[in-house]
Amino acid sequence: MNEFELIESIAARLGARPGEVEVPLGDDCAVVRLGGIRWALASDMLVFGHHFKGWAAPEDVGYKAVAVNVSDVAAMGGVPRFILVSGGAPDSGVALGCMEGVLAACEKFGVYPLGGDTTASDALTVDVAVVGELPDPPVLRSGARPGDLLAVTGELGASAAGFLALEGGKRGPERLVRRHLRPEPRVEAGRLASRLGVHAMIDLSDGLASDVRHVCRRSGVGCRVELERLPVSGDVRELAESFGRDPEVLAATGGEDYELLIAAPERVLEELSSASEVPVSVVGEVVEEGVSFIRGGEAVEGLSGWDHFG
Repeated sequence: MNEFELIESIAARLGARPGEVEVPLGDDCAVVRLGGIRWALASDMLVFGHHFKGWAAPEDVGYKAVAVNVSDVAAMGGVPRFILVSGGAPDSGVALGCMEGVLAACEKFGVYPLGGDTTASDALTVDVAVVGELPDPPVLRSGARPGDLLAVTGELGASAAGFLALEGGKRGPERLVRRHLRPEPRVEAGRLASRLGVHAMIDLSDGLASDVRHVCRRSGVGCRVELERLPVSGDVRELAESFGRDPEVLAATGGEDYELLIAAPERVLEELSSASEVPVSVVGEVVEEGVSFIRGGEAVEGLSGWDHFG
């Protein structure tokens, strides 16, 4: 089973959900209503050898572990508030370095650490649980409608390019390496998108090619994505080509961008683009059925993103 088949198998075994649960597992966050407030809850872990290797300092791992969870809250249109951190490390120095990164991210994103657990382990593993507040109803993956346009914030492929550089033994270009090690969750853009009434949203963690399928599956629709419209910067193109990689395919499949993929009417996206501090690029449209990636008028087959059990 892949990750989402596993999630569906687990969900099928759950009993009736409590009344406080408005959104169960299966979206970027679960949503519960407590004390008259909607709360978004999610957790993600980073595991040595699977998500990062020796080129990542413990401080970077701790920072990223917080950032990727904050990104989940951003994808619901929420405001991150609190985290819990647990993990294992081979010694106390590594654990402390990781926590320095966690605390730096907490200061950056305005979240407060409430506690957690730590233990000895052969390699560094960090698990963060985040709690975010939802001032407005959550934006789900399931709201996309035929006729909506698909747009992404920021740029695609920079994190994947940084990963290629690190795997190749390089620490540069510094900007791309930093985009991989210390991603920038789009909290403000997510809040703005929520207020403007976008129909669906997801953060791009597994790669556009996979994440757009998650939206389509949950919404019961299809999509058409134009690879030539993906926002790929010049330094990403240059580095990808130096490794013999297709820049647009890398941008569609590489993952860990932590940008937002948004489905909304054209008018709403124009408002979002005008008001957002980060660029918003239309990359495709929602259709009745079928997922296709197009370049030069021809279909590009076989595109897929990150598989957690691949």
